[in-house]
Amino acid sequence: MKKPILSRRDFVKKASLASGLLILPSGFLRGQTAPSSKVNVAGIGVAGMGAGDIQGINGTKGANIIGLCDVDSQRLKNAQGRYPGAAIFADYREMLDKLGDKIDAVSVSTPDHTHFTAAYEAIQRGKHVYVQKPLCHTVDQVRRLTALAVEKKVVTQMGNQGSSSAHLRTAKEWYDLGLLGDVSLVDAWSDRPKGGGWPQGMKKFPPTKAPPSTLDWKLWLGPVADRQYSPELHPFKWRGYYDYGCGALGDMAIHLMYDAYFVLDLTAPTKIEVDVPDKSEIAFPTASTVTFHFPANDKRGPVKFVWRDGGRKPDVPGTAIGGNGSLLHGKNFVLSLSGWGQIFQPLVSNDERARLVLEGNKIKGKYPRFAPHYKSWIDSIRKGTAVASDFRTAGPFAEIILLGVIAQRVGRTLNWDSKAGLFINDPEANRLLKAAQPTAGFLA
Repeated sequence: MKKPILSRRDFVKKASLASGLLILPSGFLRGQTAPSSKVNVAGIGVAGMGAGDIQGINGTKGANIIGLCDVDSQRLKNAQGRYPGAAIFADYREMLDKLGDKIDAVSVSTPDHTHFTAAYEAIQRGKHVYVQKPLCHTVDQVRRLTALAVEKKVVTQMGNQGSSSAHLRTAKEWYDLGLLGDVSLVDAWSDRPKGGGWPQGMKKFPPTKAPPSTLDWKLWLGPVADRQYSPELHPFKWRGYYDYGCGALGDMAIHLMYDAYFVLDLTAPTKIEVDVPDKSEIAFPTASTVTFHFPANDKRGPVKFVWRDGGRKPDVPGTAIGGNGSLLHGKNFVLSLSGWGQIFQPLVSNDERARLVLEGNKIKGKYPRFAPHYKSWIDSIRKGTAVASDFRTAGPFAEIILLGVIAQRVGRTLNWDSKAGLFINDPEANRLLKAAQPTAGFLA
């Protein structure tokens, strides 16, 4: 079978998986933005997470919001009231064309199915990008976006804010010291979708109606096939449908699985097992268990990583666990760890915890600490400092989550050949590695 996507060998070669690779200042890269000047940022998507991203970027020293884009004119009007100096657009392509070299960087905070088309066009123009999780909608898109970012030498950051947390580095230092002992099992879980407020498990699309007068529905659909508007798709409830979102796994595992991925130096899984109670042709399940099997490396044995969503939780006797979290089951003790919610809790006595802190201080600082997520992105553009979730790190991690998304969709065990970039003997799963042919005028 012809390879459907950029091979992992080429992906790794192009991307260089070195975490925290130092980026040269943008003045060296494109001859535009000097390290001491303002970074002119344009935001694509201005409500929900988009509003939070733009606010976070705007609150960072050295950032200046000059453009806002949204397919809903009312949302755009509301955002313009907060950033009166910014030009407004319904179509990101028009914004990129008209503002041109005035834009140094772009934030993409749209539904999952339009991340790639907006981010890719921005990077093609040499713009630095901040892209919301789970980065892209397909594995193929992740690999192509990462390769282009490296080729264009732009500063990138994915919106998994917990990857910048200090306690994540502390956990890795403890692990490297052997304080946890061997870790062969990791649990992560989420109360989504119910806890996040959107439905899953639908067997048919909802009834349609005319879109609001403020909404350009064709632009919202972007690269995907035409479909009539429904308020049960937008706003926000798109996340449960295959065509637009990545379900609870794509929403929360990108936060809750990253910690163990980083601490244990995980790469690509070789096998993915899945349990879904209500397989659908159009929507993600109401609940699922997805088990990723990661191979051993020269420092540790194999790791089984179990993801649960829809309210499913691991059985941890004597321990009260919340609706979202992750547990690293070390031979010496269990560590509750999550960048989402800033959780760092060794499940040990207070005396033992004090000993662990004392021991951990022996190599404290082995791994660099980062400024808050938005600040580190802007600082990297201005000063050449490192970021925590550059696409060279975020891309291979996001790929793991998207492989799990495919397993949920087909509802069976998959064996993954990372070198070839293909599932073994599974044509249906391999077709899902790539997006469908895009609507004219968009990329996919």
